[in-house]
Amino acid sequence: MYKHILVPVDGSRLSEETAASAVRMAKALGARVTVLHVLPEPITSGLDAWGHDDERFEEHLEKVLESRGREYLETACGYARRAGVPCDAALVRGESPHAEIVVEARARGCDLIMMAPHGRKGSEGVLLASETIKVMTLGDIPVLVHHAPRAPGAAPQVG
Repeated sequence: MYKHILVPVDGSRLSEETAASAVRMAKALGARVTVLHVLPEPITSGLDAWGHDDERFEEHLEKVLESRGREYLETACGYARRAGVPCDAALVRGESPHAEIVVEARARGCDLIMMAPHGRKGSEGVLLASETIKVMTLGDIPVLVHHAPRAPGAAPQVG
């Protein structure tokens, strides 16, 4: 069936649960997983630098966003490591997260995209409900939208 699952992550609880479920599915299918985080293009102005009293505000913001993205990827790859599932991670930048998701899935030969129905909102998040819908309508790779309610504060279960 599926041999290579792409899982976009944004650090939200739902994307972590989706990553954990994708790992379980990959283990059952003998598949591999690639986790992806799309860094947003920073939208800053001179006013931001002035307000933060930092002439290099955009550069510092960039480093923070990249660091968080790597943390999100590491969390998801940790699920795969513990389950013994092969996992790659990709950190990319793009103005359109949905387009980057489809481009990466195609470039990496993924045969399924598994993603949360929505994720964080605001400047920290990239996977909004509209992004999920756009990914579903953009291409020829099946998209599995994952939603699994659980008790608040409970960690995603893998294995």
